[in-house]
Amino acid sequence: MKHHVLGSLTAALVMSSFGAPLASHAQQVDETDHLPPLAASDISEMSPEKSPDSAANAAVHPEDSASGSNELATSELVSDPFLDESARPEQTDLVEIESQPLSLADLARDDSLIVVQPHPFDSRQAATLYVRNLPVLTFLGNDLPALTDNKALESSSGNSLSDPVSRATHIGSQLEQFYAEGDAEQIAVRWNAAETQYQVTLNGDTLVAIDDNTILPDTTEDPAEDALQIANRLRRLLGDASSLEEIEGRPAPAPAQETLVVTSVLTGVASWYGPGFHGRRSASGEVFNQNAMTAAHRTLPFGTEVRVTNLNNSQQVIVRINDRGPFGHGRVLDLSAAAAQAIGLVSSGVGTVKIEVLGRP
Repeated sequence: MKHHVLGSLTAALVMSSFGAPLASHAQQVDETDHLPPLAASDISEMSPEKSPDSAANAAVHPEDSASGSNELATSELVSDPFLDESARPEQTDLVEIESQPLSLADLARDDSLIVVQPHPFDSRQAATLYVRNLPVLTFLGNDLPALTDNKALESSSGNSLSDPVSRATHIGSQLEQFYAEGDAEQIAVRWNAAETQYQVTLNGDTLVAIDDNTILPDTTEDPAEDALQIANRLRRLLGDASSLEEIEGRPAPAPAQETLVVTSVLTGVASWYGPGFHGRRSASGEVFNQNAMTAAHRTLPFGTEVRVTNLNNSQQVIVRINDRGPFGHGRVLDLSAAAAQAIGLVSSGVGTVKIEVLGRP
């Protein structure tokens, strides 16, 4: 194929420089092919168009004359449109055109709506779905098998997860049908609590779920943000609809956990209280709830959090100080019934504990 392309380029170049080949020239080539080598004088007689000077020069430099005849025969052979392709001489003086890998622009026409392009993603098989030549969804498959691992290739061919091209093509078909019949304003994104996933929807029906195997091509590493951007790209590309700002049913973010540090440590005997005081107002003004994780201390400020460790079994609980006490028997802390239950202190009534006072750095 390469020789054919180069030969065609050579013929075009020769014909554009010298015009179409003359019939007399072609006849001359056929005749000389069957004649024995001739002297310089014979050549001058067979070529009356040439001047005496050129004949004399051929006699003095027969090698130049022979070279010139070869070049002429070569040019004529290449420019002859009836010459068999296999007889064309290989041209070594042309600059070869380097082949380049196909790009997305080579694969898609200007009017292409959907294009699916397979590619590796890190060490995994992948395929990216383009809408109007813009990347919208990337589907990830199994790990790329080794080139020599035929068994891995065979086993992966039957696994839907390992075939991201099929998944991308399926979604692309749905988008093409929606584009022909639907309204881009009906493209949305929602949180599905039952399946714990973000979903892009068309007319209320799930198009695709965003997870570890289906992501935004330039992923944000946040499934919620990926889903929102995918939906907005589809809305814009399939109908120039306005962008969505919120995800339907999106759960509220969990409150940030504050970092607490131990500010002081003490050891003493703890007891617990509950049934007789449940529902009564504590020293802080808060109604005492024996089922809450609270405790009474003689001096710690109300609201202080402490981590209590039962030194007999190493069980721990964090409680909030909301009452005063205990006031006798050498005890340093009175736990609510629920807090005492958490560290195994209910049956014994009292026990030696380590108290770590927690505070913010």
